[in-house]
Amino acid sequence: LAEMAARDEWMTIEGRADVSRWGNCCLCRQMFSGALAIHMARRWWRRSRDAPDSDEKRQALGCVGSTLRLRDEFEAAERLDEESTRGLANDDPDVLLNEITRAYNRNRQNPAALFEALHGLRARVARCGHGGVRATHAHALAYTLRDLGRPQEALACAAESVELATSDVGAESPLAFISAVEFARVLASVGRVQEARAELSRVLATQTRVLGADHDSTRETRIILGHLGGPTADGLFPSVT
Repeated sequence: LAEMAARDEWMTIEGRADVSRWGNCCLCRQMFSGALAIHMARRWWRRSRDAPDSDEKRQALGCVGSTLRLRDEFEAAERLDEESTRGLANDDPDVLLNEITRAYNRNRQNPAALFEALHGLRARVARCGHGGVRATHAHALAYTLRDLGRPQEALACAAESVELATSDVGAESPLAFISAVEFARVLASVGRVQEARAELSRVLATQTRVLGADHDSTRETRIILGHLGGPTADGLFPSVT
């Protein structure tokens, strides 16, 4: 509540500050989730919709679209995504991120169709050169290939996603966390369980420090590690059997 009350003043004092502040906590730098994410996105849009800065308006609109996906309102989210990227170049990072997300939303129950959609974006992602886009694309390919029973290809994509997310986005970013967890999943799928446990233990320790033990992402990692028979959060939580 204190963050919500202070955010308007913070943006006003600093002028056009880092727009990610509307979607990320100013303390841990992690993305907001649930009702708070929806509230902050709508608040940002109300502030920016009449502003002359079209770039900020576009990003605010895209943020609202992202929160709609939290409520499984995928069609409405797509419409906002399209509006938020209208007029941008075909290889713009925001355009490509929207297309990767759209491919997943439309084909999440059909791994073969999802792979074809993602594969069709490869050349444009490479031309874009944006680390976050490349990491997101590699991550999406990794879990799709794993679902298709192609673990060696999935392993290469997962490793690429971890490297890009860590170096270009940040070692404690949400993308780095989900990329590392998927990498561990693929390691386990090819029988490299000890390495998978070590990777998940590393991620869990960082998530517990950065996000806290009760954060949804931390809980999910703890459950996955428990299913692999590994220690969870320095023995504070029992392993799932």
